[in-house]
Amino acid sequence: MDSNTVLRLGAAGLLGLVLFVAAPALRVPDVPEPIRVFPAVVPADPLAAELTRCRNLGLEAAGNPACEEAWAESRALFFSPPNVSVER
Repeated sequence: MDSNTVLRLGAAGLLGLVLFVAAPALRVPDVPEPIRVFPAVVPADPLAAELTRCRNLGLEAAGNPACEEAWAESRALFFSPPNVSVER
C-alpha cells in the first residue's frame, strides 16, 4: 500500500469517528430547562412574621411601636449568650 492510500484511509476513519461522536449531539433538540417557581415561605414564628411585616413597611416602620418592640426582641435574641433562653 502506498502512503496516499494510508492517508486517505486514516482521514476517512477520522471523519467516521467524528461523525460517530457528533451524531448524538445532533439528535438532541435544544429545549431550554423549565423554570421552576417555588411558593413563598410563610414564617411560622410570630416574631419573624412581625419582622417581615415591618420590613415591608419601609420607612413607615420607624415610628411604629409594634415594629420597635419586635426589633428590641430580635436584638435581645441575637445578643443573648448561647444556650440561654430569652423569655418571649
